[in-house]
Amino acid sequence: MEMMVEAHAINAYIYCPRRCYYEYVERVFYHNVYTIHGKLLHDHVDHAGMEHRGERQLFRSLYLRSESLGLSVRCDVIEEADGSVYPVEYKRGQQAGWENNHLQLCAQGLALEERIGREVAFGYLFYYGSFRREKVMFDKSLRERTKQAVKEIQSLYFQDLPPEGIDDWAKCQKCSMADYCLPQERAGLKGKVPWEHFI
Repeated sequence: MEMMVEAHAINAYIYCPRRCYYEYVERVFYHNVYTIHGKLLHDHVDHAGMEHRGERQLFRSLYLRSESLGLSVRCDVIEEADGSVYPVEYKRGQQAGWENNHLQLCAQGLALEERIGREVAFGYLFYYGSFRREKVMFDKSLRERTKQAVKEIQSLYFQDLPPEGIDDWAKCQKCSMADYCLPQERAGLKGKVPWEHFI
């Protein structure tokens, strides 16, 4: 039986495969100011329920599974409006077009399609930092990249050791797993990056 992959694991994997391994294979989680801030902002959407906003009907905190793809997702919001049904994912930062966010949202769309039996063509990312929505079209390329990421994450569960990290200090210093992963120490031991880059 294939492992069920959480949509958030896709986000973590695209950010850094090593982080994904620690969090979803070893089940080690650390928090930092970014993850705590995100959790606080999610408090409202994490309460399950239904509401109406104008012509839109909102279903909050829904769990969906795709047996065919091996996906287990929690959708912040599923909206129904103008004959369309689509997921809405809430993010703490500014709108920036990050691929990891797009793939996480697409995974929700794929699971929703399987649940309702019809195409889900798009979804939205809502960014608290800019208080704006970004519409993400679930085109063929995004769907294929999402499915491939699921397969790659499933393969992590059969590895004895974590994959290489991205060793990108701009990303590593913001990662909640930095004190566990120790990217600067690993890079220094490999002689890849001068120590002063991490000061």
